[in-house]
Amino acid sequence: MFTNRFFHLMFVMLLVVALLAACAQAATPVSTPVPPDPKQALVGNWTSTVTKEDLLRVDPEFPTEFLCENAGTFVWKFNADGTLTIDQTALAGCPAPRNPHIEDTWSMEGNLITFASGTPNQEVYEISINGDQLTFKVASSECPPCIAVNTSNPWTRLE
Repeated sequence: MFTNRFFHLMFVMLLVVALLAACAQAATPVSTPVPPDPKQALVGNWTSTVTKEDLLRVDPEFPTEFLCENAGTFVWKFNADGTLTIDQTALAGCPAPRNPHIEDTWSMEGNLITFASGTPNQEVYEISINGDQLTFKVASSECPPCIAVNTSNPWTRLE
């Protein structure tokens, strides 16, 4: 009789412990990493140097007379208000670009960025941000030089 009560008591205690453990696990929220908002991750300054060889790698038909104009070191500044500036410094051996400073607009939907939305110059790219590296993949654009510059190399975040 003592043995039956002992086993019964042990069984009830094990059942209570198992139920408490199950309830504790159910009450503990599961932490799921939240992917960063691409728009917020993009805000800031990014740079890349694009050589003539990079332009020809992306677009083998790139007109040679425009290589210097589209090559150089670029700094993009994405502002949270949807504006951006692009500053270009010429490569060694190339004259200063005709338009070394550009101001434009940008917007995001998911991982798609649109430049100059609603204008004839509108461009759409898929972006990927991995740490301090930003890459563009063209989705739609009627600007071959822009595609070559934007997609030729990863862009690095500036501090």
